[in-house]
Amino acid sequence: MNFLKTLASSVGGPMKMVLVVRSDLGLSKGKIASQCAHAAIMCYIRSTNVNEAKLQNWLLQGQPKIVVKIENLSEFEKLAALARQKSVVAEIVRDAGRTQVQSGTETVLGLGPDVSELMDPLVEHLKLL
Repeated sequence: MNFLKTLASSVGGPMKMVLVVRSDLGLSKGKIASQCAHAAIMCYIRSTNVNEAKLQNWLLQGQPKIVVKIENLSEFEKLAALARQKSVVAEIVRDAGRTQVQSGTETVLGLGPDVSELMDPLVEHLKLL
């Protein structure tokens, strides 16, 4: 554990990925899980192109993730825009529409991975799912 703390401090601190789920859609637990998996993979892929050093540090720290909820599409879109403004990877999952919601519905926003110091101000007002 000391190795990870040393590593975290040497790369600017603890890292995390945040998965933001729209609570207004009434998605089932299974649907939420699959949409969060999509978001995590999308963030990983994007980070390989734009954020490789942070991605590697996050991987070395055990890939910490948190899942929070947001109340509506408007807040969801504002958060995505703010994250991008801060140069945080922000990937939106748009559902295929085969089960619970219409095609193109924005379900989950994946943020990061990035340093917690940058991520926390973006999401600290949101409740854990």
